[in-house]
Amino acid sequence: MAESSTKSIRVHILGREYALRVEEEDEEHTRTMAAFVNRRMEAFKDAHPEQAELTTAVITALALADELHQMRDSATADTEHVTSELRRLAETLSDVIEEKASPPERSEESVDTPALAMGAAQGTPVDEEQSETPPSEQGE
Repeated sequence: MAESSTKSIRVHILGREYALRVEEEDEEHTRTMAAFVNRRMEAFKDAHPEQAELTTAVITALALADELHQMRDSATADTEHVTSELRRLAETLSDVIEEKASPPERSEESVDTPALAMGAAQGTPVDEEQSETPPSEQGE
């Protein structure tokens, strides 16, 4: 297993420099997050120049935490909706597969005897007595 190496980087947030130690593969992500936090803190500071840096940091942290929780709640609701819809579709699919796999049910009315089917195919009415008489003996 390869060892991950760490490195020191410097980021700037609200005019201050911070030295951070990060995994090499996390450097770009950490710099992106630091820039994001800096932009949010600068925006708050521009809107409220009278506030101390600590207040700016705390209010920004609370706003970011609120956004995070709203996104998580939304993602949870979306996941629950998708899960419910997938269950419904799976049940529908299962019903269709079961319906296609089982032989069709036939009612008594749809059962044809060979003579009835032959008479119906020829377009002539066939009565019960005729259907019992072999075709060679009919008409004699």
